[in-house]
Amino acid sequence: MNETNQRSPEKRRTKRVIPSPDQPVHVELKGSDFIEGTTAVNVSQEGIGISVPHGFKGYNLDEVFDIIIKLPEPVSRSFSTTAKVIHHQGNNFGVQFENLETEDKEDLWAYIDHRLVNTDSASLMKMLYGV
Repeated sequence: MNETNQRSPEKRRTKRVIPSPDQPVHVELKGSDFIEGTTAVNVSQEGIGISVPHGFKGYNLDEVFDIIIKLPEPVSRSFSTTAKVIHHQGNNFGVQFENLETEDKEDLWAYIDHRLVNTDSASLMKMLYGV
């Protein structure tokens, strides 16, 4: 996997939201040679953005790995699936979900919808359009 720039909002296929600092989305990643816990920087139905201070230096990120996502209220549910890193820049990583169950997709949409409805307009513009 090569280091690449983040996708522009125009190239994204689904809406992406920023979790509330008061209610973070917790993320656990487990690969063949790493285990990491962090919080999501942003969330969509297709994947998440995360920041890892050590940048996974020395680990193989070309492989598919297991991921557990813990969504906060009002969803309040955890799910697991497989995922892969599709791009990174420095310590920021774009992670794409693979093989999400229907229930997990519905819970992600419920969370995203909740964040869109309960976010002030300036933050909403940043989430949707990067401005």
